[in-house]
Formats: sequence, structure tokens, C-alpha cells
Amino acid sequence: MKTYLRAGAALLGTALALASTAPAQAATPTRTEVREVFAPDGTITRQAVRLPSSESPASRSAVAQAVVTPIINNGDPATHLDLVFVGDGYTSGQLGTYDTHVRSKVAELFAVEPFKSYQSLFNVWKVDVVSSQSGVDNDPYGTYRTTALDMYFYCGGTARLLCVNETKAKQYAAQAPDVDQVVALANTTTYGGAGGGVATAAGGNASAGQIVVHELGHSIGGLADEYDYGGGTVYTGAEPREANASKLTRTQMVSQQRKWYRWMGQATPDGGVIDTFVGCRYYTSGIYRPSDNSIMRTLGRQFNLPGREAMIAAFYAKANLAVAEGPGRITVPDIATLKTSWTVDGVAVAAAPVALTGGHTVTVTVTDTTDWVRDPDLRKGLTITYSWRV
Repeated sequence: MKTYLRAGAALLGTALALASTAPAQAATPTRTEVREVFAPDGTITRQAVRLPSSESPASRSAVAQAVVTPIINNGDPATHLDLVFVGDGYTSGQLGTYDTHVRSKVAELFAVEPFKSYQSLFNVWKVDVVSSQSGVDNDPYGTYRTTALDMYFYCGGTARLLCVNETKAKQYAAQAPDVDQVVALANTTTYGGAGGGVATAAGGNASAGQIVVHELGHSIGGLADEYDYGGGTVYTGAEPREANASKLTRTQMVSQQRKWYRWMGQATPDGGVIDTFVGCRYYTSGIYRPSDNSIMRTLGRQFNLPGREAMIAAFYAKANLAVAEGPGRITVPDIATLKTSWTVDGVAVAAAPVALTGGHTVTVTVTDTTDWVRDPDLRKGLTITYSWRV
């Protein structure tokens, strides 16, 4: 049994069943963090759990060298968003299974907009993490295995909450050319996953990939959770920074021209229309979300229009709209809504000029003309211009 499991998980200092079955030994350094808990029906809650401290000697130990394989390689990691998968509980003979699990989760992610239309902004890397035993801890409960990333169910005492040694996961992920987001897959068909610095999901469960989509809404788009905890909790704080949460009523939002007023009344991909729906960011009232039920509220749904807009703007904050390869030469991602325009000495030309002599200024402007981004400030990030003297 692993040291952290022997010490026992705890929820805000409350002893759990795991601890009651473990022999006594020196306490393992821990920290308390909040993790999202995902139910099979798509509902989401949050729970505080105690995890091994990243400062513990066990967490700082060196990891083995691993094979890194590109699943999607659209170009220079410095100009793309890099998503890195690591796996736990896959033996050397099960790396084929791991590959299948990764590709399944990647396919599920890029079936959801706006990931689907903007896939060419991403690189996806698979790190082959080899474990000495197959499977993960507490699957079923009370079963323990020696694995590379120490993944385990019943984190915080919740059966489907799947936790990982984040330090080790990030160390393995760092072997990829670049890292913007890490996802750890467990070799199991049991439904489960968790949010956090490293998102986790059951590799062999067909529904667990939605956890990855939701978590990227947080880590890439900076979106708020749109669910609440019930119980009549009232939000009384300042205006939230997230694009999909507001304390403003519909009337206030429209009159002040703030947040998602530009989308008000528009049909949204997750169903219904954009409005101010009460309850968001874990509060029952005093705060609003843009739609009734987006993926930031329930798994298996779509991003609503303000969420989609924020995601696209965030993509371009990390990935380049176009890359200059040399005088008069650029590469652009395969995005249907991109428009490229060229000028020579300020005069529009139909295409990239070639064989110019005598000294001219060549300028190219690339713009994403998508109507999924309406905020003028966000649209500024959807244009890039290069100029050369040739």
C-alpha cells in the first residue's frame, strides 16, 4: 500500500475509511486542495481533499525516461497549444491500450466546439509512462497496486474521485517538447476523474473524456463553473472576473453594455437562448450564468456562446494566428474563417508577391473573421500583421 494511502486521505481533517484500515506509521506531509467531482450523470460538485505534499521526498523523486509520441503535430510548440497526456497503471505490454485510450479522449475533445474548428492550433503529445503493475489503487476499493503516478480512486472518500501524484505527472509531461495542459489517464474502465493542476480521467471509460473538455474550459478559457451547491447560498462579492459569471441582472447588463450583453437573446449551442440564469460559481442566487445548462455546469453539454468566445480568444493568446517564415512568406493554421490580405507599398494585391525588385514594403494581415467572437477587445487578438522591406 502506498505511503499516502496508508496515511489516509481526509476531508478537511475528517478521518476517512481508508485510514481506518491502514497500519500506523509516520504522518505523510499533506496539503488541502479542492477537487471537482464528476458524477456519471454529468453533474458536478466540488470537494476538499487532503493530498500528499508536493514537497515530500517521495514526490520529488526522479522519474524514468519515457517515449514521447506526437498524436497531433501542427508545428512549432512555441506557436501552438500543447496538450500532454500521461498514463498510470499501464504496463509495458499495455502501451497499445494506452495509445487507444489517449486517441479516444483526443477524438472526444476535438468533436466539441470550439476545439473542433481550431484543432490546428493544438499539438497533442503522448508520454508512455510504464507502470510495474496494471490498474490503479482502490479499483475495486481495497485493492492496491504499484504504479508510476500513484493514481487512486476514493480520493477524499469519494468513489469516483480519481487523484494522481501531480508532481510525478508533471515531471513525466515535461519530457514533451512543451506543456500547456497535462491530462493523466488511468488504466481502468471505471468511471472517474478530477480537476486540478493535472486533470484526470479513466482512460477506458467512454464518458470520462468530457471531464477533459470541462477542465480545459477552466485552464485555457478561464471560465467559471456554472453549477451551484444549493442550500440558498447568496453571492455578495464583487463582479466576477470570468466571462461567464456576473452579478448583473439582464437589465443592468444590457443598459451598462457589460459581460455577455452582445449575445443576449441569441440561440446558444448548449440549448435555449442567452440570458441571465440565476445560480453560478457555486452560489444559488445573487449571481448569474449565460445559459441554462452548458458544459461548465453539466458534462456532455456544449460551451455556451460567451464561453465559446472566451475559449477562442484564449486559444489565440497562447497560439499564433500566423507565423512569418521569411520575407513575403507565412504559414497559417487550417481554420475556415481566416482571411489573408496582402499589400505592396500600401496597395492591395491578390496574393503574396514574388520576385519584387527595387525596394518595396510588403505587408500581410491575417484575421479570423469568425462571428463567434463579438467583443471588440477580444477581436483585437484575432488579427496579426507582418511587414517586410524587399
